[in-house]
Amino acid sequence: MRSYPLNYKQQLEVIKGLSLDKDIQLRMDCPFCSGRNTLSIDTSDNKISWYCFHASCSAKGRQQGQKDMQYVQKVFQQNNNVKVYEEFIIPDSFQSLYSNNNAMHWISDNNCWESWSWARADIKYDVQQDRVVFLIKNNHTHKIVGAVGRALNKKEFPKWYMYGNKDVPFKCGSCEDAVIVEDCTSACAVSNVLTGIALMGTKLKSTHKDHIKPYKNLYICLDRDATTKAYDIAKDLRSSGFDNVIVKPLEDDLKYYNTQEIRRMFYGLSDDARDT
Repeated sequence: MRSYPLNYKQQLEVIKGLSLDKDIQLRMDCPFCSGRNTLSIDTSDNKISWYCFHASCSAKGRQQGQKDMQYVQKVFQQNNNVKVYEEFIIPDSFQSLYSNNNAMHWISDNNCWESWSWARADIKYDVQQDRVVFLIKNNHTHKIVGAVGRALNKKEFPKWYMYGNKDVPFKCGSCEDAVIVEDCTSACAVSNVLTGIALMGTKLKSTHKDHIKPYKNLYICLDRDATTKAYDIAKDLRSSGFDNVIVKPLEDDLKYYNTQEIRRMFYGLSDDARDT
């Protein structure tokens, strides 16, 4: 049995040594824990991500493809006024999701499991506040600048709690097209198909626009009761120079759609969806 490398770089070296083809998804024996058919690998969308489903193995990781990263960096280099945010120091109370069964069940029940297991979203459990916590990264520096916590207790107020910086939206995914949504669960749900950007509400802040600029097409899918505000956001973006904005009214909140429904929703968009 191979000695399990806890270091991300060591894991990446082993995964790259497998000489995988591009644009494939497969299950295989885990080279770290020797589990039979427990390692899931995805090389689609110009990335490499891996995750072992064996209970005693914590092997997981993700490396973004060079092409997409160059695209993002090029756009940011064109804007010399991008604000640099202070790095968020993760509290000791933020523990692994494995430390709490309720947290594990919550991400499974709320369409976040795939995003977490494929390392598209970095999700923790706050033992002090009993919250599932989504870490927020700066698109430019890729450093953690904040976090959003969702209370597991339905009676807890506020339901969503912002840690640290409140000016950077939560992002989940790596596609060049993005979907603007209200909360982290919706962003995770849509990230199986496109990149999800959560505003943590229905208000678009001026600072949000700096983190939207790298994306080629912007879909706006707020919750069903906020369709009017979705069109307001589209108007604001267009007045700021964004000409690639598409509002998609929803029959139900986006977080309740499965991957197949989301894929059909976006791949079937017509030009009529651009009308406002």
